[in-house]
Amino acid sequence: MDIAIKKIDESNWRECIKLEVAESQKKFIPSNLYSVAESKFENEMKIFGVYLNDIMIGFASYILDKQGDMNLYKLMIDRGYQQNGYGKRALIILIDIIKNETKNKEIWLSLHPNNFVAINLYCDYGFNQEITGLEEEDEIFFKYNI
Repeated sequence: MDIAIKKIDESNWRECIKLEVAESQKKFIPSNLYSVAESKFENEMKIFGVYLNDIMIGFASYILDKQGDMNLYKLMIDRGYQQNGYGKRALIILIDIIKNETKNKEIWLSLHPNNFVAINLYCDYGFNQEITGLEEEDEIFFKYNI
């Protein structure tokens, strides 16, 4: 099981937009097509494919926002590859990439409060829920100290 992270570019974006999460997760996360399009307007957003050997099985992105905060924006594994530990392995690699590319000491993310699978993944890795005052009915925040 060899997980790798590779940049999304003109050679692999079509493969990326075919990936989908499980039906029950679609309400929590935008499509990869939306995320790839968004990256063309968010200059600081970096987008990646998650690979199992040579097969793209997921998508990840992060962004240094206008306030200077590093945000893990999206991590998804295609429904056919979920529940195999690939998301956790991809998260470890992605955090290492962010550590090497930034001077930030924190990584932030936001999730829907009912997205228990994602909440468990991030909390198991060491993210902690933070009260920011920006919470909404469909968004809570987590922080990881590098």
